[in-house]
Amino acid sequence: MDRASRALTLVSELTSAPTVAKVVDVFQEAIEPFGVTLYKTQVAGNQARMGGKPTIVSNFPEEWEAFYHGSRAFTFDPVAAEALKTDGFFWRDLPEAPTAEGRKLMADARELGMVDGFTVVCRTPGSSPLAASLTGERLDWSDLDRGVVVLLSSTLMSRMLYLRDIQISPVVESLSPREKDVLRYATLGNSDKKIAQQLGLTHETVRFYWKTIRRKLGATDRAHAVAIGLWSGQMLA
Repeated sequence: MDRASRALTLVSELTSAPTVAKVVDVFQEAIEPFGVTLYKTQVAGNQARMGGKPTIVSNFPEEWEAFYHGSRAFTFDPVAAEALKTDGFFWRDLPEAPTAEGRKLMADARELGMVDGFTVVCRTPGSSPLAASLTGERLDWSDLDRGVVVLLSSTLMSRMLYLRDIQISPVVESLSPREKDVLRYATLGNSDKKIAQQLGLTHETVRFYWKTIRRKLGATDRAHAVAIGLWSGQMLA
């Protein structure tokens, strides 16, 4: 069975996945044969107005996320700018970034392994558009492959929207003030080391807080806990 056919058999499983963790597992299984190693889904829009906190789920390195949001790279990122104008594109088809900052950002991304990239934008009535960015060493796709990847990405984002809508946000209120601080800083894209520095804590203390945060939220991992915090609407202030 070729990769496109195999991926299509997973669409129904992706559509009905009951948790964020299961959605991610199925998506990764479906997308890896296409050469995708890193992915990120986020709200597409004026990130400066949103405080640069639009990420929903991502396996981008924490250091990159911290740098990206800390430097407000979304203000000069050519991929983010293009996502506001179109529904799907290969990064290789983008014109050269108009600023030195933008060109350096793309060069840094390539050094990190984001050599080739593809972005899908999902627009739904009454909601902010979502963008899925997929990257790897080389995305060598046929037209059929591209269509299947768009379907997978759109299904992923639709399922994430659904899970966000049914997420029980009051669970975040069970966190202590310090646990909320840790979770809030994480939604800003900070690494645990940076969180420890900003809150005047040791790295071990932050790791302890993550254990209690995950337990209270019923989260499977750090990314799941951050997603719950974001979707609750209580981590955006």
